[in-house]
Amino acid sequence: MSSIVQIAIELSFWSPVVLFSIGIPSAFFNTIIFVGIKTFRQSPSVYYVIGQSLSDLIVLLILLIENISSISVSTSSMTCKLMLFFSQLTVPCAMSFLCLSAFDRWACTSRSARIRQLSSNNVARRLFPIPFLFWSLIDIPYLIFCDLIPPTFDCYFTNDIFGEIAIYFLAPIFSVLLPLFVLITFSILTYRNIHHHLIRNHLSMWEQQMTRMIIIQTLLSIFCTLPQFIFVIYSIVTLNKRAMRSFYQISIELLINQCTIFIMGINFISSFYIFFLFSPRLRLTTKKYMKNLWNLKNNQIIPVNITQIVRRKTAIQTHQR
Repeated sequence: MSSIVQIAIELSFWSPVVLFSIGIPSAFFNTIIFVGIKTFRQSPSVYYVIGQSLSDLIVLLILLIENISSISVSTSSMTCKLMLFFSQLTVPCAMSFLCLSAFDRWACTSRSARIRQLSSNNVARRLFPIPFLFWSLIDIPYLIFCDLIPPTFDCYFTNDIFGEIAIYFLAPIFSVLLPLFVLITFSILTYRNIHHHLIRNHLSMWEQQMTRMIIIQTLLSIFCTLPQFIFVIYSIVTLNKRAMRSFYQISIELLINQCTIFIMGINFISSFYIFFLFSPRLRLTTKKYMKNLWNLKNNQIIPVNITQIVRRKTAIQTHQR
């Protein structure tokens, strides 16, 4: 029994380290390549990819910081409030940008010209700050009703009513259930549009590749979110039976919860690797970018003797005459 708890504890410690190590290059390359290359910025989905990458970066950083005892949420009252606030802010933001990408792909592949107008750079620029502003307003109560609770000084809710709302409504609905519903809905609608061969009529080659990348990432996100969705439903259904659980059942549930959190964490590390595997143009551009960057680092400034060059040039001209 204790071995199960020990495995869960080890998993809770090492999973943020693994996710951070794999996810940081993904977020970094997404931001550098999609921001730095002009032709990639022509797709509206690029704005949502950049927003998702920034959110992913903060999510992974928060998960890693929570493992560091010197920067733990229990260090001070302000640290407790800010860590809970940003953790509840960035995860819904990342899922919101993923949902916006799925919406954009449905709009750009639609039969209706009016719906296709929703897939534009102007619309994407206007929608880009909305997830950050919306979730910042929604999560303000975390700054008010969270603090260190004596005598153990654990970071938790100071208001029982808001604690129940946050645990059983805000966190599961906005971070898991609602994004999963939106992703499944727009994936089905986009598939129907593509199935009718509408995508070939008005989309460029890069937009077609972008659509394929977003669809694959959306499908992966659905499969990664489903285990956490099932566990959340199970926790809500068995809420009244919590006092009757044995130590073995609690240990198993703790281990399953850590596994589902790790699987869901794949959402925050996989975007660039999916784009790199399923987009020949992005793969070629990334290789050229890295090659140019490597050549730039290897370039060295060699001192030149101007007098020798002038003498050689004069000798060549004399020989030609």
